[in-house]
Amino acid sequence: MSKEDQTKISLELKAKMAFDELNKRASAQPTLVKKIGAIIQFDITKNGKFQHSWTIDGKQGIIYDGKPTEGTTAQVTITVDDNDFVELALGKANASALFAKGKLKVKGNVMLAQKLSTLFKEQSKL
Repeated sequence: MSKEDQTKISLELKAKMAFDELNKRASAQPTLVKKIGAIIQFDITKNGKFQHSWTIDGKQGIIYDGKPTEGTTAQVTITVDDNDFVELALGKANASALFAKGKLKVKGNVMLAQKLSTLFKEQSKL
């Protein structure tokens, strides 16, 4: 898939707005993201099909569009539906409940994924 196609898909996803807001907050408060201390990749799906990835790099304190940059590896990959991610980011959904229902899949270190709750709690205050 071309970079242009990826950009087009990301613009159609509701998750893009949530990641844009998270990114603004990360830019203003890099320590908030650095508290995570891990690289976490989000694979966003729609109707069960992969659509786009975003990365939260807790080592550098940044959030960016796409998979982890070359030379880095995600310690955790979270796969979640577009709508469910937005609900999660807004604090309207619980990650544990989504996981239990099979709506959120975690590959890698599950304990690191739990560190995201701090970031999402801050986001839900917006």
